[in-house]
Amino acid sequence: MSQDVAKPWASFIALLFATFVTIEAAAFQAPVLPSVTEHFSIPVNLAALILIFYFVAVAVCAPMMGRLGDQHGRRRMISIGLVVFGIAEFMAAWAPSFWLFLVARFLQGLGVACIFPAVFSYVNRLFREDQRGMALGVLMFVMTFGAASGGLLGGLMIDALGWRSVYLVSGVLALLGLAPLLLWVPEQRGEVAAGRFDWLGAVLLLSTITALLSLPTWAANFGSDSWVTWSIVVVGVASLLWLWQHSGREAAPILDVSLLKDRRFAVPSAIYWIQMILSSGVVYSLAFFINTRPGGSAAQFGMVTLALYGSTMLASPIAGKLIDRIEPRRVATLSLVGSLLALILFSRMGTSVPLVSVLLLVSLIGLMMAANSTALMKLALGAVPPHKSGAGSGLFSMLRDLGLPTGSSLALAIFGLSSSFHTRRVAEQTAAELELGETLAAELLRAATVRGTEMSAELTAALLDSGAGVDQVLESITVASLGGAISSVGYLLTGLLVLALALTPFLGRRADVQAVSGVGAAVSR
Repeated sequence: MSQDVAKPWASFIALLFATFVTIEAAAFQAPVLPSVTEHFSIPVNLAALILIFYFVAVAVCAPMMGRLGDQHGRRRMISIGLVVFGIAEFMAAWAPSFWLFLVARFLQGLGVACIFPAVFSYVNRLFREDQRGMALGVLMFVMTFGAASGGLLGGLMIDALGWRSVYLVSGVLALLGLAPLLLWVPEQRGEVAAGRFDWLGAVLLLSTITALLSLPTWAANFGSDSWVTWSIVVVGVASLLWLWQHSGREAAPILDVSLLKDRRFAVPSAIYWIQMILSSGVVYSLAFFINTRPGGSAAQFGMVTLALYGSTMLASPIAGKLIDRIEPRRVATLSLVGSLLALILFSRMGTSVPLVSVLLLVSLIGLMMAANSTALMKLALGAVPPHKSGAGSGLFSMLRDLGLPTGSSLALAIFGLSSSFHTRRVAEQTAAELELGETLAAELLRAATVRGTEMSAELTAALLDSGAGVDQVLESITVASLGGAISSVGYLLTGLLVLALALTPFLGRRADVQAVSGVGAAVSR
């Protein structure tokens, strides 16, 4: 590696700009989703396809593009990614139909898949082992800053300029990012693995991830007992088993099983994947908890996301500097213990908890995320041999992008089921206490389940005669259902975190990383 510190950091700044543009564009999707759904007149259930098409492209194509970057040049791959991403953003803005819009979303994911594996590979090549933590901390800072600012800026642009503006702005920024990339980032290639491109593995990976990520959507539309839902399950599981068997026989597999069998890479990657599930689960469950509880609002939830991502953003560079001096596995373990304490408090959170307490709690989770993510990224990427740099960074990027939709769908499924259960339980208990009868009990449950449902004069009179106000009864049912739902999600996430803690004794040490990646590897020119 060049000993001139200015050159690596100048190159890294250009790479950070490409990273920021794509992360912020991904964060734009939350505020733009309702507008796009309304514009194309699609049901809410199908709106999930807007996210699925993007994540399928990112997760499936990241390992491929990482390997192609090793072969044809990583700067070239990032340049292609920015061009594809920029064009896809313009396509999305002017798409005449929903299905062409989904094509644009897939191409956006393809562009991101070209960018992220190459950026991860550059970190290993631009910086020495004792500088890598700081670089990864800065990378985490930029990623969380993009996530934190994207939702806010996206909402402001949509209100002022319409939903198409977020795609147009992202497209322009992506194309502008080509200039610093071509000026400051040296071209770089990795050691190319022997063997032809694994087309069968690519198809199987596409089949596996598409089936598993889209499963909740099909189940919601066709029902859990439908032959369509179970066909998707069979396709996903069969593809995964075939992919694993096939990858073990290939010289250059699209899914490098040898990396997954190496605990120095597999263990930190698995813990990082679990953490992505945790962070996504916390965000999406709090979205419904904060907005639905008495006195809650979307603005309050915006403050919650700002506290979570803001604390992660501010702590990431500090955490990066810390793991350059302290054993990363210690930092990862201590941060997981801190996250466990925070999740225990999260599980015990009632609907009457002050907003300030929620903000402090998510800030603690964000601080722990910053320390843990940086340490795990350093351990996982440092354990990848130089001749597998593209495959390893692509695989790590895929696991990251799979964790986010997995966490959101899992948390929302548990939140919804638990909320329905507690709503029914409290409504039936209330109806029994007030002696409403079977017909009025069913009507009370319906009114508590669907907001805005008009109640009959008979039910209203029965509630008033009992001395319980209509609004107070419905609010008590809502409070009980939300409290039970957030606790259920908290218990699920706590269990996953305990699993992550159980894996920490198997994390590699700094000496293991140095033995694989070497210290002071030269930058390819």
